[in-house]
Amino acid sequence: MSTFLGHQTTIDFYNCKNTQINSCSFIEQTLLKAAKIIGLTVVNTTIHKFSPIGVSGVIVIEESHIAIHTWPEHNYVAIDFFTCNNSFNLSEGINWLQEQFKAENFTTADIKRGSLKEIATYKKLKKLNQSL
Repeated sequence: MSTFLGHQTTIDFYNCKNTQINSCSFIEQTLLKAAKIIGLTVVNTTIHKFSPIGVSGVIVIEESHIAIHTWPEHNYVAIDFFTCNNSFNLSEGINWLQEQFKAENFTTADIKRGSLKEIATYKKLKKLNQSL
């Protein structure tokens, strides 16, 4: 059993050679396919095009969300996968995204969110303060 409520993986894609990272439809279709590859359940999507350049979006999934922002002028894409458990293997989806963005390099970081231990500690402190 996990001792955390959420698991966030951030991915930074560098030196992206695909000019479509400035296209809302490309970004939406790419993220939807990545979600399918990983086995995530899509609920809703919101993708926004900035003027003059860049795209941001969120795909709400039953497991939490996928967020993206692109900086085409820097050939850079940032993505966050946030899920309520760590049973998903993101690596196949991340490799597929690297191919789609034609990114020369990428880095990942994993963050555990919502420590159940911390939540319990704060609940105890709140009860203690209320009893004083």
